[in-house]
Amino acid sequence: MDSYKAFGTFYKWNDCICRKETFLQFGNGSTSIGSIIMLNPGEASFVDKSYVFDDEEKTGELIPDKTMKRLAEILQQSKKEPLNGRFHIYNLFPFQHTSSKNAVKEKQWLIQSYETNKTIIRQFNEENHPWVLLAWSTEKGSELYQLKEQWISAIHDMGIKVFGLKAKGKLMYYHPFPRKQVHKERYYNEIIPQLLNNEGIVV
Repeated sequence: MDSYKAFGTFYKWNDCICRKETFLQFGNGSTSIGSIIMLNPGEASFVDKSYVFDDEEKTGELIPDKTMKRLAEILQQSKKEPLNGRFHIYNLFPFQHTSSKNAVKEKQWLIQSYETNKTIIRQFNEENHPWVLLAWSTEKGSELYQLKEQWISAIHDMGIKVFGLKAKGKLMYYHPFPRKQVHKERYYNEIIPQLLNNEGIVV
């Protein structure tokens, strides 16, 4: 198994912790080996506990959360050669919260993110990702749907290859580390062949 480290940038806004520019580093390469778009940041935190969260952005090594660990495992199992580069993690909105159901209730974050995502999407384009995995869960809401449409429009414009497991409902894609064990196993067993065989999906 390839070793890796996680890095990310945190900042504070309206007394809430936010995260952006997150990636898993494999080897010494700096080019993108792929990317993923999820709902919002989970529980990953800085290795260095002396960091103080304030209005200034702070970047450093992270303690990978369960989702990051599963993503690393999926990547390692879906590639025939050793990984060397960065796997970039994006989110529909930056508010760090371990409960997706509670996070999507913060409507002001969803509305604000439509504007801030414009800059993030430009950065996404500049990274020249070979592919993107859609995995922003099955949470619903009109503001959330607008963010999904925003990303889908950008993906269409870029012509980037897309992977993901579709769920019922428009623009619904399963999260890579569901709560229930049976769903965890299903995702793992279905996404790895999709990536290994380079079987992109149509969105």
